[in-house]
Amino acid sequence: MSERPTPDQPAPRHAAEAADDAVGGETDVRSLLAGAHRRLLGDTIAVSDPDWKAPSKLPGWSRAQVATHIARHADAIYRLADWALTGVEQEMYPNNRDAEIDAGADRTGLEIQTDLDTSAGRLEEQLEKLAEADAWDRTVRFRDGSTAAATLLPNGRLCEVLVHHLDLDLGVGVADLDQAAAEAALAWAAFRQSHRPGYPSLKLITDSGAVITIGDVDHDPLAVRGPANLLLGWLTQRSGTDGLTGAVDDLPSFG
Repeated sequence: MSERPTPDQPAPRHAAEAADDAVGGETDVRSLLAGAHRRLLGDTIAVSDPDWKAPSKLPGWSRAQVATHIARHADAIYRLADWALTGVEQEMYPNNRDAEIDAGADRTGLEIQTDLDTSAGRLEEQLEKLAEADAWDRTVRFRDGSTAAATLLPNGRLCEVLVHHLDLDLGVGVADLDQAAAEAALAWAAFRQSHRPGYPSLKLITDSGAVITIGDVDHDPLAVRGPANLLLGWLTQRSGTDGLTGAVDDLPSFG
């Protein structure tokens, strides 16, 4: 039997609803995203060309590949935001994504940094237009074929920036993640895993009281409690179970 909420424990909600309630909706998520972009740019501005070519924490990827992926992901979310604005369907990655990453990694540090900056700026401007049009409820389709309202776009981008900032191995760890940003990012991480066949049912309960669910929570979900940054690190397999209650070591890979 699934765990029943007590008076001091909120009932499970959809991931996006939990994150919106926790940080104040799309406006605050976009503010958190802008902050994450600034931190990323600040930490990468002094990376030398040889260090860009060095391995990242993501197996088989150089720092330059990770950074190029971050930039191309900004373009991908831009396209989905444009779809929501105009009604004209767009693919996240109309070209060969892997080829673009490999080609983009073979650049100077200045070119990579400029790409990170300009792609993030374009996306923030497009999300502002989406907000002005109040088009958050329009449906878009992601790379894996899943669909959702455009309200998840800022969360998806925020999760990508936070997690891959860790992968760049520039001295930022899971413990350094902002709690509000991590909680908003969990909304996307949960949505992404909910579409994977065989993924375990989870109920993530953050220290702020947000409840973010994955899978069928009517059938004995695993309740995991802890700070949002540690929950995000565990779910994305960037950190272990330390600091969490109820977490397991054999969680499937973050696909």
